[in-house]
Amino acid sequence: AIVRGHPPASQLWDEPLVEKRDRIADKKARLDKPAQPAVTKLVTLRSWTVPFSTGKYPTSRYSLINAMPLTGRKHQLRRHLNHMAHPIVGDTTYGDRRHNRLFRETFGVGRLLLMATRLKLVHPVTGDSIVIEAKEDAEFRIAIDELSKHDVNN
Repeated sequence: AIVRGHPPASQLWDEPLVEKRDRIADKKARLDKPAQPAVTKLVTLRSWTVPFSTGKYPTSRYSLINAMPLTGRKHQLRRHLNHMAHPIVGDTTYGDRRHNRLFRETFGVGRLLLMATRLKLVHPVTGDSIVIEAKEDAEFRIAIDELSKHDVNN
């Protein structure tokens, strides 16, 4: 994910989450369900400071992170990162519209900058371990390239 700010190099975020119901998908979900355990491991891979203002400072800071959910709650990564004050760029629900606008208008990137690059699961019948890997898509790559090109620390 590409997030706002410069999070710590490595962090374990342990914050139980109350299920947020979706009107359509969660019609039959329990209303009284207590907060469920939710743990996310975060590692900062790279950080940038770019000369574009989104508020009171003349620059904006972003980071590429590896976010690994150790539990599986709905919107866990998006909600945890928002609660840490490092929302994912492009997140229209939990993100920051000023940063989303900067990426859309300056870099031409308008999507949620979160993607799964590696999934590991156990096949339900054979029990075999299955690993699926993917490279970032074109828009994600553009975001990284633009941040690198404009980084004031380079």
